[in-house]
Parts: sequence; structure tokens; C-alpha cells
Amino acid sequence: MRSKKPASWSNVKASLSSMDRPGLVGVIRDLYDASAGNRRFLHARFVPAAATVDEYRDIVQKAVFPDPFSQRPIRLRDAASAIADYKRSTGDLVGVVDLLLTFVEAGTDQAADLGYGDEAYFSTLERKLAEAVSLLDALPNEARGNAVGRFIRLAEYRDQIGWGYGDFLADMAARVQRPRRKSGRDLRQHAV
Repeated sequence: MRSKKPASWSNVKASLSSMDRPGLVGVIRDLYDASAGNRRFLHARFVPAAATVDEYRDIVQKAVFPDPFSQRPIRLRDAASAIADYKRSTGDLVGVVDLLLTFVEAGTDQAADLGYGDEAYFSTLERKLAEAVSLLDALPNEARGNAVGRFIRLAEYRDQIGWGYGDFLADMAARVQRPRRKSGRDLRQHAV
């Protein structure tokens, strides 16, 4: 007995290619109705607005630093997934950097306010901050300046958080303030 191959994107694509426009709209409607995540994705892709990034920002904040009295668990993966969904649906790098910094700010606030964190937690925050740094040069000047200002504010936690994380924040803030090689401009003038 021969086993069947699992379904793949090429199978789905072949079926979609044979559908007429109303059929495709119907499938998309079914996906829209299936989950809140699908609705967010479709809104971000087809109805871009400032409210979309605000909705994703709220998801990231609540996943990383839920209300301590709510008994909700911390869900770093859910926050990372929301950022990836936003990036995939919009391609908006300004929004992606905003969400990455929101992730780090929420986690840093939680660590400072509640003493929360361990090596894995801080490593995740460091990776998200490094990802934001890697995207800075692709941002327009105003957005880059706003992001640098947020890096500088994060560095203020230097002496409040251990595990080497406070020092990492200060090092990253110093790094993004150095003159950029491409233009030789000092990013400090953009800091808020």
C-alpha cells in the first residue's frame, strides 16, 4: 500500500488557479471568518491604516507583559508571531521596528518592575533588539531618529537589570548613536 503525499502549497495553488473570482473571494471570506489572526493579517494587507500597527502593538505588549493580576502567562512566542505576521502582511519596516522595540520595552519594563527574567528571557529580548538594530539603516530619517530615541531610553535601565542585560542595552544604545558609515551623520541629533 502506497502512502499519500501530504498536501502542500502547490496543491492548494493548483486548486485556486482553477477558481473564478467569486470563488476566490469566498475562500478568502472563509479564511477571514476562521480566526482573529486571519482577520488581522487581511486587514494589514488590504486595509493599511495606523490602527493596524496599534492593534499589533497591543498584542505584543499584552503577550510580553500581561497584567500581573490577570494570571495570564507570558507568551513571547505569541508576540514574536504577531511581529512576523505584521511583517509578512504589510512589509512595513517602520511598523516592524516599532513592534520589535515594543517587545523589548515591554520585556524590559517587566524585568525592572517585577524582577522577572532568566537567561532565556533576556536572550530573546537581546535578539529582538539586535533585529531592530539591523533594520535601522533601512528606515526613513524621522523613523530612525524615533527608534534611536527609544534605544537611548532603554539604556536608562542599565543599572536596574542584571544578567548582563542592562549592559547590553547600554551597548546597543551607544552603537546606534555612532555616526553611520553611509552618510557620516551622527544619529544622536535625531534622538527624542
